[in-house]
Amino acid sequence: MSLFTSFNAGVSGLQSSQAGLNTTAHNLANTKTQGYTRQQNINKDTYYQTIKTTTNSTLQVGYGTTIATIRQIRNEFLDKEYRKEVSRQTFYEVQYNTATEIEDILGETEGVEFNDVLSDIWQTVQNLSTNPESITNRKLFITQAESFLEKAQNVYSALKSYQVNLNSQIESQVTSINKIADQIAELNTKISAAEASGLENANDYRDARNLLLDQLAEYTNYDYYEDSTGQVNVRINNAPLVDESRSYHMACKNIKNQKYDEATGTYTDIESSPMYTVVWEKNGYGEVYDINRAYSQEEETDMGSLLGILTARGKNVGVYTDIVQNPTSYELENYNNTTGNCLLEKVEAQFDLLIHKIVTAVNDAFAPNVDADLTGVSGTDAKGNAMPALTNAKVLDANNCLVGADDDETIGTEVFTRKGQGSRYTVYTVNGPVTTTDENGNTITLTKENVAADGTKTYSLYVYNEEDADDKNTLYTLQNLEVNSSLKENYSYLPVKGNPATGNYGTYLQTPYETILASWRKEDTALDPNALSKYGADGFYDAMVGNLATQGSVWKSIMENQTKETESIEDKRQQIAGVSTEEEMTSLLMYQHAYNAASRYITTVDAMLQHLIERLG
Repeated sequence: MSLFTSFNAGVSGLQSSQAGLNTTAHNLANTKTQGYTRQQNINKDTYYQTIKTTTNSTLQVGYGTTIATIRQIRNEFLDKEYRKEVSRQTFYEVQYNTATEIEDILGETEGVEFNDVLSDIWQTVQNLSTNPESITNRKLFITQAESFLEKAQNVYSALKSYQVNLNSQIESQVTSINKIADQIAELNTKISAAEASGLENANDYRDARNLLLDQLAEYTNYDYYEDSTGQVNVRINNAPLVDESRSYHMACKNIKNQKYDEATGTYTDIESSPMYTVVWEKNGYGEVYDINRAYSQEEETDMGSLLGILTARGKNVGVYTDIVQNPTSYELENYNNTTGNCLLEKVEAQFDLLIHKIVTAVNDAFAPNVDADLTGVSGTDAKGNAMPALTNAKVLDANNCLVGADDDETIGTEVFTRKGQGSRYTVYTVNGPVTTTDENGNTITLTKENVAADGTKTYSLYVYNEEDADDKNTLYTLQNLEVNSSLKENYSYLPVKGNPATGNYGTYLQTPYETILASWRKEDTALDPNALSKYGADGFYDAMVGNLATQGSVWKSIMENQTKETESIEDKRQQIAGVSTEEEMTSLLMYQHAYNAASRYITTVDAMLQHLIERLG
């Protein structure tokens, strides 16, 4: 080997050592940099020149060393595990935070726990039962009914407001995801360009991209892969978020509620919800997430804070009809995939069901209905409209119900009315008495007999305007309730006196209060279609709050376990990818010694060359 070749070998040693020093210094300078991955030089022989080959050996001359690559010390498996676990952690963190917020709303209404509101209305009913002839007691009862309804509606409105206000969080997270997607696409372009020659790795760009992928995992679950050009492609539910150098944006839009038309087999939009859903803007994939299916750990649909918000919030404001009592298998499955899957919507529905139970118990006590077969019965209402053909219908028990303390002894007055429905009954004038039989076979007269001044008799049939789940205006739901305005104007309309038709002239009876209290205690309402237990009013509320607390505790436990798991994986990642000052200082000394050795080698070769030239030249 010539001395000049030896010079080249020494220079390559200097260059490799200097590159090692530079890489080590770069590591030390980024010790505290978030997302930075430790880098390491990999050296290789430059090449060997074959001088002579014999049967026993080959004589070769080496030309030094060079940098094969500057690699990142990173474990891709741990990266995927970290992103999976942090995504699940943020999902359950949202569920727990939502449960905590709901507990705060239920626990405090203008300084009064709602449980106290239930106790107050219960006590007022008992007070009225002791002295119903007292105008003061009747006034207090109506006033307390207003207060009860107002506070219940305040709770319900607070739940709805919180539900709708989650739009701002959804918008914020969608904006963040779009920004991350743009940055990943931009880094893809830079990485591809920097590595196109195959001579170097764009390590710092890759660190920035990996940090963005970590941040993206907090918002949503996704799949990703790196192609041959070094570009990362990201998919969310099989829809592209980043495709090489192009990013696809999400957008927020109002949910459109739809109704199924059995005749045509199609869905039509019936109203627009104030709540947002998340859709793809331009890639043609529609909604980003399907929240019409219960989330599942097995299917990995319990991941990401954005899906967590959409799941906890639901698509609609919950009403009592969402909780079907004694459901079919189809109804149960539908509940579990919709209302039962969404905490806020479920609690709204449960709370509305509680109020519905109390309101209808009060109304049915003062204006009791009976089931009747009205086949063949005809008549007209006050506007002259013909009575529709009815078979099974609910009508006011006109001869057994209590009457008001007013001069007309008004019947059928309910305490809580539906804003969109008007009156509780449609009154039809029929040609004669209408009767039915009770469960014991006794005949019950359903019509009220009216005698004019000239002795002419007419008969009034009070047909109950039933609730229709497809028409919210007909429902006794918190969105549609108010205290009867006629009672607020004149407390005498409240049915507290015996019905003259049964011989109770001017008698104040205990019947309605006994009915209310019995209905209050009656354990006939399930908190959830999946549950076997049924409750009265007090038990229902306690079970609702207890179930919420239990569910919140479960989510808190999952969240804390996920946090520990995430931290454990991050520790393992840092053990591999993190920069250790002590290790880097050791490497620094190693490269410094190597540099010095290469320098001494060159000095020695230089001395040899000088000797040859000066002494032998």
